[in-house]
Amino acid sequence: MIRQISVMITTVAIAMFIGCSNKRQAEKNNSTTAKIENISEILNVTKRIGFVPNFSWKDKDGKTIDFDNFKGRVTLINFWATWCGPCQKEIPDLINLNKEMTNKNVKILGISTDRGTNVLEDVGQFISEKGINYQNLISNEDLEEAFGNIRVIPTSFIVNSDGKIVQTIVGMRSKEQFAEAINAAME
Repeated sequence: MIRQISVMITTVAIAMFIGCSNKRQAEKNNSTTAKIENISEILNVTKRIGFVPNFSWKDKDGKTIDFDNFKGRVTLINFWATWCGPCQKEIPDLINLNKEMTNKNVKILGISTDRGTNVLEDVGQFISEKGINYQNLISNEDLEEAFGNIRVIPTSFIVNSDGKIVQTIVGMRSKEQFAEAINAAME
């Protein structure tokens, strides 16, 4: 009996550490339309060897932005989903990190792996409810493939100022662990 409980506790702990599998969320029947300011869909993806893929999106004013605009700063790219428990637990830390690191030339970029016909509205509403203060994008298969076929979320990438991925983080992490990885990339 004690062994069974021990195995069960270990299994739960491993699942929490690793994160959620990359299953696709069923389409929601949600008629609420959220104000969408810091969310956009991926337009184009260009794979590159040794560097983070370049990808583009439109900002809230309709201007096309691409990831190459972030060169010269360290970036934390966080793949997540609204239905992922460990992803939700990271969000407050990422919000606080974004506030604290803005003056250090650090950018946080969320990439939602949610799918569905109302994905922009659904994720936009979630972002609004959680008070997420950093840019978020809706992923697609091309982007996930360019990042090495994202299979587990949360998965985060620390990108240095030259555009190289210097660390891949699979599973949930704390604010302190993210800050340590970012600071290492700034050296």
